[in-house]
Amino acid sequence: MYRKRHEIKDLARQRIERLLRFAEMVYPTEPELAHRYGKIAMAICKKAQIPYPDTLKAQVCRKCGSFLVPGETMRVRVKNRGKMKYIAVTCLRCGYVRRYPLKWKDVLPKPWHIFYGDRGDY
Repeated sequence: MYRKRHEIKDLARQRIERLLRFAEMVYPTEPELAHRYGKIAMAICKKAQIPYPDTLKAQVCRKCGSFLVPGETMRVRVKNRGKMKYIAVTCLRCGYVRRYPLKWKDVLPKPWHIFYGDRGDY
């Protein structure tokens, strides 16, 4: 049966959200399964040709696809490079570093609203 493009994209987003919820629930008992769910979510995103949602950017490593948990599978640091401040997120499985620049405003970069909300206390 033929599906319209927007239906496919909507279905892909729903599946990505569901996989990330499953990964959160299963991570304490089976971390390898949670990492597998992260890889599958990335594959769905690529197959459906949709941009990575903010939840996926903050919770899955872009290089190895592992599920990121602050303090266990990722390290978060605020760093300075000259006048520029940025948040450096390091995946502890593959070593990939992702940098989110901090603006002069008291607003966190987009994917970080998931973990810390609209707080400006960094």
